[in-house]
Amino acid sequence: MSTSVLVVDDEAGMRDTLVDILTSAGYTVTPAEDGAAALALARTNPYDVIVMDIRMPAMTGVEVLATLDHPPPQIVLMTGYAVDEQLRQARENNAFAIMQKPFQVPYLLRIVAAAANGA
Repeated sequence: MSTSVLVVDDEAGMRDTLVDILTSAGYTVTPAEDGAAALALARTNPYDVIVMDIRMPAMTGVEVLATLDHPPPQIVLMTGYAVDEQLRQARENNAFAIMQKPFQVPYLLRIVAAAANGA
């Protein structure tokens, strides 16, 4: 059975790139354009991993993480803007990993594979 990944990013280019990379790596990938869409999808579909941007309009990735029903899937957050308070909140809400943008594709794939395996 394929690992299911929800990709959440308000930037269409980044979202499409992540979907392409993860699909090529064999994951079943669903895109979402914002936090509200991510929550709606996560509440109706069982995802193994969620790869989500922290900075999004209306609802941040950290807010989505804190709102997800527990136990949530493994959450990998991405940020190009490290804000200490958001990083602290992400850790408190059990984010699996926080990746700094830009990141290399092999690093992304290692993190997603580790999250999928619960490592």
